[in-house]
Amino acid sequence: MRMFATRVWGLGFERLPIATFGSAGHLNRLLRLAERGDRLLFVGTKTERTPDSLQGRLLGMAEIGFEPLRTLEIATHADLDPRDFDERGNYKFPHAVALTRAWRFVPQPVVTDTLSAQLTMLATPGVEELEEDDVRRVLALAAEPLVLPELASLQRMRQLNELLRPTTGPRPHDTTYGVQRSAQNAAATYALRFGKRNIFKIGHAEDVKVRLAAVNQHIPVEVLNEQWAIFLTQPWKTSIEAYEMEQRVLTRMEPSRTGFERLQCSEAELQSAWAASLLP
Repeated sequence: MRMFATRVWGLGFERLPIATFGSAGHLNRLLRLAERGDRLLFVGTKTERTPDSLQGRLLGMAEIGFEPLRTLEIATHADLDPRDFDERGNYKFPHAVALTRAWRFVPQPVVTDTLSAQLTMLATPGVEELEEDDVRRVLALAAEPLVLPELASLQRMRQLNELLRPTTGPRPHDTTYGVQRSAQNAAATYALRFGKRNIFKIGHAEDVKVRLAAVNQHIPVEVLNEQWAIFLTQPWKTSIEAYEMEQRVLTRMEPSRTGFERLQCSEAELQSAWAASLLP
């Protein structure tokens, strides 16, 4: 798990479950670096806008969504602090990402009691990634889960985040496949696409349609109006060959991986990697 720290003015993330940024660049950097399950760490600033009792302390942490949002499409003016609008009425932090799960530290420790060093200035407008030892210390802190407000505009994002959590599987061989399935059976490498989004799932299966049905089984299509669909397939004589192509595709697309066998890329990028992976 990776963790990214950002400075905030208090516990506003408990009331409005988003993290906001003044520039798209800082938000996009976070989304590019973070995978599903990574966390955002909220640290109280030492400015007057942060209550004295929260200044310079670790306040809480959250898992985040995977799509950039516009703050004013999530929140109303009444939800936001008037000080964060300029003289023309423009909101100063228009870029946001949803919080899908969140925790509050109890108690909320001073930063330097937990982290090995003070955060740099990068954590003020954007995020700063923590070292592994610091991540372990943060995760060891006592924390209680928060019940985040159920905003209709974020409900779909939270559902998608849960549905697209990382999963992976072992290399097929006869001892793990059991009596009725053999690694020597014919199979296919597949690429599934989630709705019309540039989110793809790479894998292998003896029956891709059966696998597709299993993947979609727990998706509330009536709520999301989206589900996985077959995008590309390549048949092979054995499951081992299908698995090996799956791994070649994932290796070629490493920069686009968002969690194990999932990719976030364009159709053209995936099709190019797919064609290049047909041969060992």
